[in-house]
Amino acid sequence: MTDLHELVDGLTTIVVDGGDRAPERICAACVAALPVTGAAITVMSGPQQQQLICATDELIRDLDELQFRLGEGPGVDAFIHGRPIFIADLNNIGDSRWPVYAAAARRTPARAQYVLPLQAGSIGVGVLDLYHVQPGPLSPVALTGALRVADAALWTLLGLRSGGTLGDGEMAHDVAPNDWLRGAPLQRIQVYQATGMIIAQLDVDAETALAWLRAHAFEHEESLDAVASVLRPKFVEEL
Repeated sequence: MTDLHELVDGLTTIVVDGGDRAPERICAACVAALPVTGAAITVMSGPQQQQLICATDELIRDLDELQFRLGEGPGVDAFIHGRPIFIADLNNIGDSRWPVYAAAARRTPARAQYVLPLQAGSIGVGVLDLYHVQPGPLSPVALTGALRVADAALWTLLGLRSGGTLGDGEMAHDVAPNDWLRGAPLQRIQVYQATGMIIAQLDVDAETALAWLRAHAFEHEESLDAVASVLRPKFVEEL
């Protein structure tokens, strides 16, 4: 593991520099410095709306997509409750809150997962999601480093949302949760459009519409994006 002071110095430089690539640089610095295999930053406005901002590899992308598709998992809980969730051994979670996610995660090479919420005061912004291919808890030093990475991720997102950086002092402190998703480059826009189509045609609420999409995606082992991209009126009638 990289010296903690060196990590903090590097994170400070990234945050002050700002820019669109800052979240990606933070994730890369995290993986380089801490005993984790992959890292991702996801912005959220609730369990029904989330957007992956950056990821260091396909496995952490898959874990993010899995939680979005199922509507459950450590990232969802960390965001809702505003507290870190550390899973030292994905083969022995011992938590009945996300039984489907737990079973699916065990089929991946990931063996440990550590999720930290990103919060601006009482406002939840998203989560920092980390995983390791080896089981085990984070050491006290590694945990401190992960918390510093989460701080850097939060400040970077605030800077991106306001259009400024720490260097120019133009940081947003009063951002509404939904504004994060409006400002993000939504790869999942089709999912929300498909949800709206189901709401309009079947006269159900957004949560029910998204639950139906998730159920179909899970049954056919497809991503929500794939299901939404082929959504047609006939498909809606078959739900």
